[in-house]
Amino acid sequence: MKKTIISLAIAAGMAASGAASAEVYGVLHASIDSADTGSNVDSMEMKSQTSAIGVKGSEDLGDGMKAFYKAEFQVDITEAGALTGRDQYIGLKGGMGTVKFGTMSSNYKQMGGTVDPMYRTSLEGRGAMRTQSNMLHGGAGRLRGRMTDLVQYSSPKMGGMQLVVNTTFDAANTAGPAPTDIDETLGVGFRYESKDFSFYFDMIDMADAAGPGSDTVNSESATKVGGSFETGPVKLGIQLEMSEKLTGNDYTHISVDYTMDANNSIYLTIGQMGDIYNGTTNVSDTGSTSIAVMYDHKMSKATDLYVGYGSRDDDAAASKDYSVLTAGMRVKF
Repeated sequence: MKKTIISLAIAAGMAASGAASAEVYGVLHASIDSADTGSNVDSMEMKSQTSAIGVKGSEDLGDGMKAFYKAEFQVDITEAGALTGRDQYIGLKGGMGTVKFGTMSSNYKQMGGTVDPMYRTSLEGRGAMRTQSNMLHGGAGRLRGRMTDLVQYSSPKMGGMQLVVNTTFDAANTAGPAPTDIDETLGVGFRYESKDFSFYFDMIDMADAAGPGSDTVNSESATKVGGSFETGPVKLGIQLEMSEKLTGNDYTHISVDYTMDANNSIYLTIGQMGDIYNGTTNVSDTGSTSIAVMYDHKMSKATDLYVGYGSRDDDAAASKDYSVLTAGMRVKF
């Protein structure tokens, strides 16, 4: 941790002196949550909500080519603890597009936050509300949203359209009595964006045949489609995931973002995690239905306060139902 802090301090000094292209940035974000976890079990706690600090920069290589880098670390502002790695990569950008090497959001994860106005709060769809897959939108690792050993190519935007392709370069599986090579992941995404409308399609193929979250040499895949439409002060978003083979469930996420004025907004999300089916037969009640609402007030460009409430009804048993009242503050720098 000390080495990380020293590195960030050096980068900050470089940025201040103009010795190199380096920018220190971050966000500090905490909330106080009062949750009912079912069976009349209540809890209240303070949470650090994806607080992070990082350094990024670039270098002009000439002929329209640029090298860039990013090293970001997550911090927990509610208790003393070590920094953990987030996006950390190097890359090149030019007329033919952008290529990045390292640890970063996969093509599948990238667009989930664009249709979730409560992203990175206790009411986010990939969290307790369960309207987006947690495995493919959160966490770090080969089978998670922030993928390691990843190479990602993004084409230039042409007419609002863009292609994103990524694959992993992992080591062999040396564990067990019969070491094997691990099949690499492959992800492909398409994006279209105009002034008032956006659309995206993503698929990802991973080594995963022994059940959700496993790490085997056989491949399974997930796909999703989504987009948004903006009219006046209202923005509507939707995302549908067909991911049962990888995550164990399919997901539906719908959002409404109502901008009252420059400083005040109201957010609403509804959705569900689908039960597991075998053809047309329901073989497992693992699904749920959720609704969440939030009021957000911007105190400045860098600081906002919010309060929200979310509720999840579980298909299996009322004892697994969940609700939470959250109030939080974010400061960006």
